[in-house]
Amino acid sequence: MAYKRSMMLAVVLGAFLLAHPGTAKAQTYSFPVITGEHWMNATPQERLSFIAGMTTMIELEKEVQGATPPADQKSLIPAWVSGLSRFKLKEIVDELDKVFKLKPELKTKPVVEVLWYEVAFPITDKK
Repeated sequence: MAYKRSMMLAVVLGAFLLAHPGTAKAQTYSFPVITGEHWMNATPQERLSFIAGMTTMIELEKEVQGATPPADQKSLIPAWVSGLSRFKLKEIVDELDKVFKLKPELKTKPVVEVLWYEVAFPITDKK
């Protein structure tokens, strides 16, 4: 049942984003940014739904791009897939929870930024 709700939220989010296409510049329109503060105040189900929606959008974009996207197309999709493919959805949620507990100063940052730098591609000390 929870999986169905997560997938429904992902579909609704995807439909919303697809219904508003365009090449508008980021500064032209306001777009809601989910921060670590939002994350920490969310329920476990809301956190899982956020990750399910995000990974669904990544998968959708991956499918649209196909096996050989145009050479001039810049995309973060292969990097997101590479960085997150070792996790299950619940593990991504758990990793973000750990990051925000260990580094509360990141609560003002967007969740996708923290996910990128702290979970998908963490900087490790290779001494």
